Amino acid sequence: MAFWQPRALLRLLGRGVPAWKGVFVVPEARFPEGLSPEERQEVEAICPPRRLSRGEAIFRQGDEAASLYILVEGRIRLLLETPRGERTLALLGPGDLFGESFLTERSRQGVTAVVQSPEAVVCPVSREQFLALCREVPEAALRLCAVLADRVTLLSEELAQSALPASVRMGRLLLSLARRFGEAQGEGRVRLDLGLTQEELGSLCGVTRVSAAYALRLFRMEGALERDGAGYLVYPARLERLLEGLES
Repeated sequence: MAFWQPRALLRLLGRGVPAWKGVFVVPEARFPEGLSPEERQEVEAICPPRRLSRGEAIFRQGDEAASLYILVEGRIRLLLETPRGERTLALLGPGDLFGESFLTERSRQGVTAVVQSPEAVVCPVSREQFLALCREVPEAALRLCAVLADRVTLLSEELAQSALPASVRMGRLLLSLARRFGEAQGEGRVRLDLGLTQEELGSLCGVTRVSAAYALRLFRMEGALERDGAGYLVYPARLERLLEGLES
């Protein structure tokens, strides 16, 4: 399976994944880029991929944290399991890194990772596999280290975004989801249907359900959003102009 071929990796939630406890995510990692075809084959041999179906758990909250995961194909939802039910913390797409790394001090997974798309392909990287990469494919190991170092920059961006008004955060989330997971419908609109509730959308950008509902209502009133069955029709250009006004 030639899944290490270069691909255009899209942005995840505007690089605005909330820094929830127990969540380790590096979006837009671009790990395979820059490696030669031979190096990609070596990486695939050392870190063989896993193919999973919708609803399968890659790991569950409380499991031993022994690997970092590269999402190659499909969508993964990170969930926090609480006494009140599951809470969606992040939605991941191709090219993202996630999971508790062997480089951290955590010994247990802080969240549950479940396949949301019909299928997904992930590549686990354990400590032993990372050491093998260092020996056999040093360029791949260096690139992985650089990706993990980018996490520091991402945390700074998360902190800056947390100061934005709730409606702006919701709008930026919708724009990012539309760019990555939406289906172009023509006439400047994108259909977005991810099966997420208002509360889950709020969780993805760190706002309450009430704030999320208010923002969605505002976007509909301004003609930047329409309800479409279980999903939404997003008008990116209109929403961008609206957000620019709210930010100013």
